[in-house]
Amino acid sequence: MMKSLGQLPVEELKKLGGFAVLRRARISPKKMKLIADLIRNLNVQEADYILQFTPKKGARIMRKILRAAVASYRDKFEPEKSVDELYPSLRIALVKVDKGPMWKIPKPAVKPARFGGNGIFRRRTSHITVFVLKEVK
Repeated sequence: MMKSLGQLPVEELKKLGGFAVLRRARISPKKMKLIADLIRNLNVQEADYILQFTPKKGARIMRKILRAAVASYRDKFEPEKSVDELYPSLRIALVKVDKGPMWKIPKPAVKPARFGGNGIFRRRTSHITVFVLKEVK
């Protein structure tokens, strides 16, 4: 039985196509997953266009990772082409957003624990993975 791309080990994914990972991105996974859902399973050119005009911090971050994944594909499989020439021929095969470590910042002045608050701000981080493959026509 064939495994889906999300279940394959990272080493096998790297052999199949372009791969980029950003770890500990300073944005919450919940916000990043909204952006990931916008571009999942799209052509790279369409996805880049959508991200370019999406007014969110996560879109800027995701666009950089997408460009890195395309550059990774180019370096492995088609080094003679430019990144812009590859855009129409690639498809986003996998976009994964996981939660990273949290920064816990004590803020006792906000609402102390004795008054029902926990007094800790949680700054959430994300691990983002983008994987691109040659589009099959």
